[in-house]
Amino acid sequence: MGIVEMYRSRFLARTMVDMGYGAVAVGERDLNYGIRELKADREAGLPLICANLYEGGTRIFPPYVIRKVHGAKVGIMALLGEKPRELAGIELRDPAVEGRSVLAKMRRECDSVILLAHMERAKLLEILPALSGVDVVIRGHVLEGEKTRESCTDTLLVARENFPLPVFCAGDRGRNLGLVTITGALGGAPPVVESRLIHLDRSIPDDRATAERLAAYRNEEALKQKKVQLSKSLAKDETTGRLVERYLGMDICGRCHADLMPRFVASAHFRAFETLREHGAEARPECLACHATGYGRPAGYDPAAEKEGAPNLQGVQCEACHGPGTMHERGGPYVTSARRSCPVCHTSKWSPDFDFDTYWKRVSHRLRPDSL
Repeated sequence: MGIVEMYRSRFLARTMVDMGYGAVAVGERDLNYGIRELKADREAGLPLICANLYEGGTRIFPPYVIRKVHGAKVGIMALLGEKPRELAGIELRDPAVEGRSVLAKMRRECDSVILLAHMERAKLLEILPALSGVDVVIRGHVLEGEKTRESCTDTLLVARENFPLPVFCAGDRGRNLGLVTITGALGGAPPVVESRLIHLDRSIPDDRATAERLAAYRNEEALKQKKVQLSKSLAKDETTGRLVERYLGMDICGRCHADLMPRFVASAHFRAFETLREHGAEARPECLACHATGYGRPAGYDPAAEKEGAPNLQGVQCEACHGPGTMHERGGPYVTSARRSCPVCHTSKWSPDFDFDTYWKRVSHRLRPDSL
């Protein structure tokens, strides 16, 4: 995912708020941009819920919400069954255990309970016996290439054949809408009287306000893509319009500083990108900022640009500490810039014992680097 995709996800979150969504389950891919963005969406009004996602021993989001519908209290809880890519401090707890704990409280407060289960079919079948008290399940997380009708049920009859209670599918990328009518006494037979899948094809008229909002966003996205492409090709500052220095990559640095290269390639700075690969984090913007050179800056690290022939900027290379090298002078400021660069990544969170003089001895070009 890149910067344009991140803008797109923000637009979708705002649109869901405007449409009045009653509850939104957190999926593992929603965490790709970091938990901070999801918390911001929640503060902006997006009703994100998840009962088994923790940070520092505390639930990140509310485990459930209660909505009043025609005088009845409908409780909606969410469980995540798919492990997200490793995020520092984020813990995914057993959905069966957490779900059972939350359900005990919900049944005292609600007339009916709906479970939003973001997990594969097999996982849902595994945990359902522990979730007595759920009336209806809406499942997400369709596998790549899996058809909606094959993955989930969308009629009550089929649901009864495969699950002990009605299970419905949230659809695939907003292409369908599910309509489920719930009525009657609760706690006994499944209280579903009607269910159907509405295909959002051309027979469905556009909502004018939403269509206008979408058209405006598409224009905005096209401009953003142009700016990103311009930044990649010209390294142009968006504020001043001036061309700025470009990152050249360690191969160019090595033409003049060949004597330093053997020490550098033996260092952990050089291997910083491999650390991300080991943890499946090579696409996370919050990690790339410190594990790749110039990420998020004009002509900095960009996997797409790299495939098209841009310099290899993986790892903490020379320019990560000294700055872009296109027009660097041979004087003191370029050499001493590293002192200002280190604290940007070696923060109190990631390097609580950071001391410049101590750390510098480990990476000094005049000494053999150790395991850093």
